[in-house]
Amino acid sequence: MVVLLHESKRIPEGVTDLDSAALEKKESLISTLKQLYQKNGYRRVQTPIFEYYDLFLDIKGTIAKEKMIKLIDRDGKILVLRPDATIPIARMVATNYQSKSSDIRLSYFTNVFRMNDREQDLQNRELTQAGIELFGRSDVSADVEVIKLAINSMQELGFKDFKIDLGQANYFKELVNLSTITEEQLQEIRTRIENKNVSELQKILDEIDLDTTFKEAILSMPLLYGTPEVVLEKAEKLALNDEMKHELDRLRKVYKKLSVEGYQQFLSLDLGLINHLNYYTGIIFQGFIKNYGKPVVLGGRYDQLTRQFGWDLPATGFGFYLDDLLSMMKVN
Repeated sequence: MVVLLHESKRIPEGVTDLDSAALEKKESLISTLKQLYQKNGYRRVQTPIFEYYDLFLDIKGTIAKEKMIKLIDRDGKILVLRPDATIPIARMVATNYQSKSSDIRLSYFTNVFRMNDREQDLQNRELTQAGIELFGRSDVSADVEVIKLAINSMQELGFKDFKIDLGQANYFKELVNLSTITEEQLQEIRTRIENKNVSELQKILDEIDLDTTFKEAILSMPLLYGTPEVVLEKAEKLALNDEMKHELDRLRKVYKKLSVEGYQQFLSLDLGLINHLNYYTGIIFQGFIKNYGKPVVLGGRYDQLTRQFGWDLPATGFGFYLDDLLSMMKVN
């Protein structure tokens, strides 16, 4: 006999219960990462589950407002369930850590909440993230430290067949800044580059009054991925000014340092890597596990984020999607 539950007896779309076995496995994963991050000098922090809607609305390049889960406080102000972990930590650092000027190493284990409009993402409105943030360092060694820790995290959890795709946010931003592309056109272009949809990208560019040099460079962006040495050589030829070359040089240095330290096998380059969180400003990266179709870790440099809270402080970090890691552990 099938028993139909009243709507109030169900749970909402996008969230799930965890039984004892699943919860123990999740806590074991978290414990492993906690120890790793603590050993590397990253101290754990926690931000409120509720934040003011304006906090995210006023920050450039954050989660789209339609993806935030909103509610009204008793004073009438709009609140959101925390849609992102990095922005609240940047707020915390900018307002509470000004006695320190560099080497602020923080870690977090928290849930974020987002509305998703894609059918395959409807069951993922509550996401558990684990990550680290390194504030106060703008040098190449800081980028290397963070990427190494992302790789070490995968290794500590027992994953062997994975890749970290390295990209460079400012390379593309510089290219766009040199052109006359509007913000609306840019959103369409970014989506096509991220999806590596060259034919659709060509159609969009054909409708824009843009110099041929810019069109050729933008059209090449989805194809700039793979073996680092090859990608860097192609990207160097497409660079239209010294700033683009400078950003490539930084990426080259990061790759070389990681290679010297024995991480080359885990690395590839993807200059078409464009994160939907547009606050990234330099080296960015995504981590993929073999046979899993979406990234399990996202990270990169965001040097201008704390400036929006009144303190100009360089920063870089990453966040793992723990639910995705748990799914892969079940498969493996």
